[in-house]
Parts: sequence; C-alpha cells; structure tokens
Amino acid sequence: MDRPLRPGAILAAAVVLPALLFAVLRQHDMGHRRDALRDEGVVATQLAGEQAQRLIDGGILALDRAEDAIAGLSWVQIQARRASVQADLRRIEAAQPAILGLLALIRPDGRVAAAGGPDQAPNADASGFEAMRAAREAGRSVYFEAASRELAAQGAGLVIGRGRAAEGRPFDGLILSVLRAEAFFTAWSQAGHRPGGRFALVRNDGTILMRQGATAATPALLNASDPLRQAMLADRPQSAPLATDSFGDGEIQYVAWRRIGTLPLSIVYTIPGLPEQRMASLSLALNGIGCFMAGLLLALFAFSGGRRARRDRETLKRLEANASDLRAEIARREAAEDGLRNAQRMEGLGRLTGGVAHDFNNLLTAILGTARALERHLGSRADERTRRLLGATVAAVDRGARLNASLLAFARRQPLVLASVDANLLVQDFRPLLRRALDESVTLDLTLDKKLPPCRADAAQLEAALLNLVINARDAMPRGGTIRIVSRRAWLQEQALAGNPEAQPGPYVAIEVRDTGEGMPPEVRERAFEPFFTTKKDGQGTGLGLSQVFGFMRQIGGHVAIQSTPRRGTTVTLYLPLGSESDGAPGRTASPTLAAPVSGKGVSVLVVEDEPAVRGVAVEMLTDAGFSVLAAPDGPTALQLLREGVPADIIFSDVVMPGGMSGVDLAREARTLRPGVGVLLASGYAAEALAKHGGAGEFDLIGKPYDMDTVLGRIAALAQRRAPEAEAKESEPAVLASPR
Repeated sequence: MDRPLRPGAILAAAVVLPALLFAVLRQHDMGHRRDALRDEGVVATQLAGEQAQRLIDGGILALDRAEDAIAGLSWVQIQARRASVQADLRRIEAAQPAILGLLALIRPDGRVAAAGGPDQAPNADASGFEAMRAAREAGRSVYFEAASRELAAQGAGLVIGRGRAAEGRPFDGLILSVLRAEAFFTAWSQAGHRPGGRFALVRNDGTILMRQGATAATPALLNASDPLRQAMLADRPQSAPLATDSFGDGEIQYVAWRRIGTLPLSIVYTIPGLPEQRMASLSLALNGIGCFMAGLLLALFAFSGGRRARRDRETLKRLEANASDLRAEIARREAAEDGLRNAQRMEGLGRLTGGVAHDFNNLLTAILGTARALERHLGSRADERTRRLLGATVAAVDRGARLNASLLAFARRQPLVLASVDANLLVQDFRPLLRRALDESVTLDLTLDKKLPPCRADAAQLEAALLNLVINARDAMPRGGTIRIVSRRAWLQEQALAGNPEAQPGPYVAIEVRDTGEGMPPEVRERAFEPFFTTKKDGQGTGLGLSQVFGFMRQIGGHVAIQSTPRRGTTVTLYLPLGSESDGAPGRTASPTLAAPVSGKGVSVLVVEDEPAVRGVAVEMLTDAGFSVLAAPDGPTALQLLREGVPADIIFSDVVMPGGMSGVDLAREARTLRPGVGVLLASGYAAEALAKHGGAGEFDLIGKPYDMDTVLGRIAALAQRRAPEAEAKESEPAVLASPR
C-alpha cells in the first residue's frame, strides 16, 4: 500500500515544479525565437546579397564596356564623336535593360560629355554631383553612391562610378553607371518572406545607399553609436540579430546583415520588433497559464490519493517519452538540413566548376590554335628547338583538356554512354588493371553477390571511378593493407538520399570499396568530394578523383556515400540505379579527319565567337587556308551582317554566347535568311549545350578545345556537301532579307 504524501511536500511541489517548468519553457522559447530570427536573417541576407552581387556585377560590367568604347579617346575626341559614343552607351544599356538606368561620361569640369538613354542631354552640369568628389578620391577604384533626388525620382537606385585617370595621374573625369532601384527591390522581394521585413544596401562606412520602403525621414547615414554601424565597421561576424532602430523608424527592429563578397557594401535585413514582442508576450502568458494550471492540477491530483498519484506518474512517463521522441525528431530534422546545405554547397561548386571549365576550354582552344598556326607558318623553316617547344605546348593543351574533362565530370556535364551493365563481370574483368595499380604490400579481395541484378551506368566511367577509389585506398595505406571490393543489393530510403535530388528511393546495386588505411577525420570527410581538395603532398594528387566519382554518380541518377574513421579505414559505396536489357548505348559519330590540305578558295566563312582570342585564331587559320573570312562577336551582329548581304557559305559559331542569342538560335535564323548556308557549331561541353539550347541532330557540332586541322576538315566537308545545292541555285535570283 502506497504511503500518503505529506501536505507540505505536496504544496511545495505544486509551487516549485511549475515555477521551474515555466523558467525552462521561457528559456527554451527565447532561444527558439532567437535561433529562428538568426536563421531567417542568415538565409534572407545570403539570398539578397547574391542578387545584389549579380546586379552590381552587371553595373561594373557596363562600366568596363563603356570604358572600352572610349579607350584611348580624349575628351575633345569624345565630343567630336558624341553621336557614335552615345549610340555605344545606349547599346550597352540595351544589353541589360532591367538593370541599367543610365550610363554617362562626365568631364573633369563636371559637364556631361555623353550619356545613354533617349532623354539624356549632354553638356548638363554635374559638378555639384556627389560622385565627382568620390571619383577624385577613389581614382581608378570603383565607388558606390546613393542616387540623387533627381535620379531617384526617375527610378534610379545605386550609382557606380570609376575615374578615367590612371594611377598617379591627375583627375580626368569619370564614368557613371546608374542601376535601377526596381531591379534590386524585385530581387529582394523574393528573398524575404516575413511580412514587414525590408532590405537595405548600406556602405560599410554607414552610408545608406538604398532601402525598401524608404521615406523622406529615413537618415542617409547610420548613427555613429548605432550597434549595426559599429558591427559593420569592425567587420565582425554576426552571431545573433541586433535589436535596434538603425534606420530611425521609431521602433525597435531585429537587424541582420551580411557583407557582399569583397565589396565595401553590406545587405541589411530588418524585421519589425513589435510583432515579435507581442508573440513572445503571448507565448510567455500561455506558458504561465499552462504552468499555473499544471501546478493546480498537481495539487489536486496529489490530494486525491495514491491512485491519482500513480496516474500522474504514468502521465509523466508518457510526457518524457514524447519529449524523447520530439528530441529525436529534431535531431533527424537537423541532420536532413545539414545534408541539404551540403548538397546546395556542392551544387554551387558544380555550377562554378562548369563555368570555369567553359572559359578554360576557350583558353585551350586559343592556345592550341596559336600553336598550330605557328607550325603552319614556320613549316620546314622551324628548327628542332622550335618544334620541341611547339610540341610541348600541344602536349600541355592535351593535359589541360583532360583536367577540364575531370572538372566537367564533377559538374555533371560530361557526355555519357548509358547501358545495362553486369557490375560483377565488369569488376572481374577490370581486376588485372586494378591489381597493376597496387604494389605487393596491398591485397585486393573481391566479394561479389552472385544474384546481383544488372545496373544502368557508363561502363568506361564506372571503371574510371573504381580505379580512382582503389588508388585513393592504396595511398591511404602507406604500409600496406587490404582493399576489398564488395557488390551487393541495396535499398535506399528517402532519408539516406537527403540533398540528392537526382536519385530516388528504391532498389540499387551497391559496390563498396573498403580499405584498412588511416581513415579520415570528420572535417576532411565532409570536404572529400570537393574539386581540388586533397590531403596529399604537392605533386601527388590533383584532388579531382573523388569529385569526378561524385559528379558521375549524380549524373546517372545514383548516389555515393563515404564512411571513415581515423586509423580504422574508409568505405566508399557507389549506389547504381538498376538497369534492364532494353537499355542501349547511343551511337557516336566520328569526326571526319583531314586527309589532305584543305583549300578554301571560293568559300566564304562567317566566324561568330564572343571570346576575342578564340575568334582571332579561327579567323587567321581559315584565312591561311584560303577561305574568305568575316567575323562577328555575337549572334545579333552576325544576323545583321547576313541581312546586309555579306557573302557567307558557312557559319562557324560558338553555342553559348552573350547578347540573348545562342549559336543554335543564330543557325536557325540564318537558315531562314539563307536556306542553303552550312553550319558548324562549337562548344566546351557539347552534350549539355545542345540539350539546353536544342539543335541535337540538326547541326554539325565540334567540341572545344578543337584542333584547327579538324575544323578545316569539317568546314571543307560542309562546303563540299553544299556545292551541289549552290550549283542548282546559280540560275535563281538571290533574295536577301531587308535590314530590320
């Protein structure tokens, strides 16, 4: 029989326990709200900062293009060519109409020499403009100013300027790029999701350059004692939202901020404090009422006797179980969020890597073309040393192309040949090559599931992935050990695929590569798939092996996981999607080879390439081969040339170009104007370029970097293919589209 509780103990428990519960709930609620505000501020400022960075980069690009347009011209020459210069400025503005509001050239005396836009009057006086003072102080550096009232009334938001004078030279005027406020506000409206949340662009000295919903009462400069300004001047990382009235709105707001890249600018995000305080007060009141009721019920239940006490204990146990489940659910959710953030980081790296690979291919193309041009130019006159240096250049380009292929593999832009593959047979056939990659101190074991179903993969890329993993395992065991390759069937749940949108839950073929090496600490394991990340000594690895495996697995819709413990070895598991007998490999078309020197006599070629170095090499090579060559930097310019009636039997164009028109779009428009024109397209990653822009099977395609001998052969083949059509139309009158 249970002993009855003493009344004093019951009353003490009825007071102390609810008070403690109230304190815990209050502390938890405050921490939860603080964390929620911090997370919202981090996400909002990151998204808004990226959008602002993109818009500002567009404004700086406009400055560069405007400076290129007047490069080498004095103000007298600019004045004499005002109409042409203003036309150039308008074209630059037209390239980014949603961003650019105005481009202007201002002389040292403050007079506007030229400006874009139909309503901008040259010779206007801008000597009192704040930008003049800033330009004199900044010199060649880019500076940022708030738009004047006159410009703000016309929709301007941010003024970006740069002086013309070289370092150490007297002030020689400036170039201004005025960005539209609406472009920033539209982008920011997608970054903030809380009602009343607003963004502002603040210079790091405290000057407010732009703010959503700004009023005439809004100060132009943060108060010197304001916590936000002090934090920005100190450039210290933000750990929690600031509670302050930085913008003079008359009420306390929660403020989060983030610096925009390396620019002297910061994105500030403000959340009204009054609704938060009301919610906190309401939550506090509810917690108080709940705790009071809990205390009252505790006293009533305690006084009711032993049966009620047992029921209370059972209720407490259930509450503890629910709390444990809630904590477990929170832990699972945090793990999923970590996986999502990591996936987003890897996706960002993939996009950056793909863009770098595209530009790298252009550089390699220019270098290879230049080397081949020197070989043709020198011919038999080249001495042994020259031939050796040229050969070394070509070999270096080939190494660069292979490195680029690894980058494209990580970015998931490599062409694949997918088919149904017997993973067991592939591993067994590949074992001799894997064995040759190891030394005698390393043992290679295979444990293969005899009932393994076929998988869907690119056999060559899967072999390359296994070789990369085996070599990494070998390097992790300097004193020898065992590498075991295991094949098995696996089933992946949705939780295991968090952050991998390319893969779907379900059955997979798993191939594990286990080693008994040194293992990896958690901080190394988290970055193992990043390109160029390696813990090996200089010269012993590029850091692209695991990133290439990562990109390949994501590209085929599979998954890769890594488990490692220091001094206990590493296991990398490849999860390959199931295949079927109907999976086939698409055919590959071989590039025609050049059997004899090509003569372009009587054939005209229009070269369209936005990269000047690549365009110059292509023009020179085609000219040397006897072709009549005309060049254009983008699609619209090329179309204008065709409308003006320039001769063009063949169009040799890049696929990805600025100006809003791809090479595929240009080719289709050109064939509308001239149905018989031949087309050869070039791209750094051919498979993805045609998948994105269309044209697969419609036009001939060559990958970058390309050898000019191959290009000459392809163009010659197009000219020969086009010759019968041209002869059939010789008697027909030529009809050209009138310029638009």
